[in-house]
Amino acid sequence: MKLESSIPSNGVKLIDLYNKIISGSLITGPDYQRKLVWKKQHKFSFIDTILLNFPFPEIYIASTEIDLNELKAKEVVVDGQQRLNAIVDYIQGRNDFENQRRIKPFDDLTPEEKREFLNYSITVKDLKNIGDKNIIEVFQRINSTNYSLNSNEILNSQFGGGEFAIFCKLLADKAYNPTVNETEIIIETGRRDQINDFFDKNKVFSDNDIKRMFDSQYLMLIASTLLEGNYFGRSTKINLYLEKYNDEFAIYNAVLEKLLKSISTINQLRFSSNSYWFNKANLFTLIIEIQKIEIEKLDLVILESKLLELEKKVDIYFTDEDISLITDDERKYFENARQGSHELAAREHRGKVIQSILHDSFLVEEIKSVKDIKTLNFDLLSNLEIPYTILIPTETGLKKGIMDAVSGVRNFLKVNEIHAYDEQDLGPDHKKTLAGKFIFEASEKGTNISLYRANGRGDYRIWFSDLNDFASAFDELALINKDGVLYILNLSRYNYTHANLSAYK
Repeated sequence: MKLESSIPSNGVKLIDLYNKIISGSLITGPDYQRKLVWKKQHKFSFIDTILLNFPFPEIYIASTEIDLNELKAKEVVVDGQQRLNAIVDYIQGRNDFENQRRIKPFDDLTPEEKREFLNYSITVKDLKNIGDKNIIEVFQRINSTNYSLNSNEILNSQFGGGEFAIFCKLLADKAYNPTVNETEIIIETGRRDQINDFFDKNKVFSDNDIKRMFDSQYLMLIASTLLEGNYFGRSTKINLYLEKYNDEFAIYNAVLEKLLKSISTINQLRFSSNSYWFNKANLFTLIIEIQKIEIEKLDLVILESKLLELEKKVDIYFTDEDISLITDDERKYFENARQGSHELAAREHRGKVIQSILHDSFLVEEIKSVKDIKTLNFDLLSNLEIPYTILIPTETGLKKGIMDAVSGVRNFLKVNEIHAYDEQDLGPDHKKTLAGKFIFEASEKGTNISLYRANGRGDYRIWFSDLNDFASAFDELALINKDGVLYILNLSRYNYTHANLSAYK
């Protein structure tokens, strides 16, 4: 419905609006108004604006029905609730203005300063008695934008200046640098860089993600899940924590420590930037599950191998190859991750699969009176001071004739100037081959070694001819370099204590 005429603006003294609020004739919190989401920094800055005589946006008020019993007319604040409540709190020295030292308290102002403050002219648009429907229509139009907001942009418009939101934005956006007047959160530069660089280097967020603030939303999801201690569906808890920690987020360091713990561990796995594990759904699950465990109990070589094994299986699953080696839990994981499902059941299932992988990657800490073959072999290599790296074949890898060159293997080959994967082009045409030897307890056998990077994500691959005759799934193989030749030991199967390993130094 069209209004009869445009609404003029008038200057109203601050003290007049204050007295109306105190007397109850001006209601600052009608049902359609937003909840108070300003934090103390906003309030201090706003009061400072008035003390310095700078202008601020106009206030909208409207008339309600006349109280026929008391013969009094009442008004409601259509837009400006937070500004007016901040003024009342400041004058009365309550809530965030109690015992604060950021700005001069009202009671400490000189008489002249108090007069100036109370006589400050506030621009008010009085909608008068235009009716409840039109009042709500005006409020919605004042607070609307010219384009459709996504859910995160709506949250940002309400809580974007809150402490929880600022904390998450600091972790998502390296260029974001709020002032001390905006936040009390201080993250040590090196720690923040570690998180910012992790997301940037691994290309977790697309340009569109950043444009639509999905990067901040993603960090809000991670932080909320870490605070909650359990998974939840969709974004149901994000709003809760945005409100709870809008004004103050004193425990942000606890969240930061957990996030750094997971990111530091994932960095040690050295996945390629195009890895399946930097898909947002997969990365979210990894971050949440890794921070729950004792990292020192993890065998990172086994963990890397098992995660790369699952990555190989997803390629098999979605290319209609033989999926007999893929479990029902893995199939369900792949479908949930591909759809990016935000439902609670999907998040819990992905968490269960990663929990199982982490559990299977724990170091064996059994103390035995008689050491097993693998322990004896590790002790022998250590005593002889023979440099080596570990490679663990998986069931899928042995069946398909492909193995992932894990980060330790890649680094070992590069340091020994045998092969630099990071300089290798993708595809079979750029494969490098070299001769190697399997070492048994009392003999050797030649093998052809293939080193290449797969098309697509550029996964790092290595393969040894006749490997199936030398190793079973999850045997631990040690690679030794002597004069540019790779020698392969099966530490899980053969006892090398009587072999002349010193010859391979």
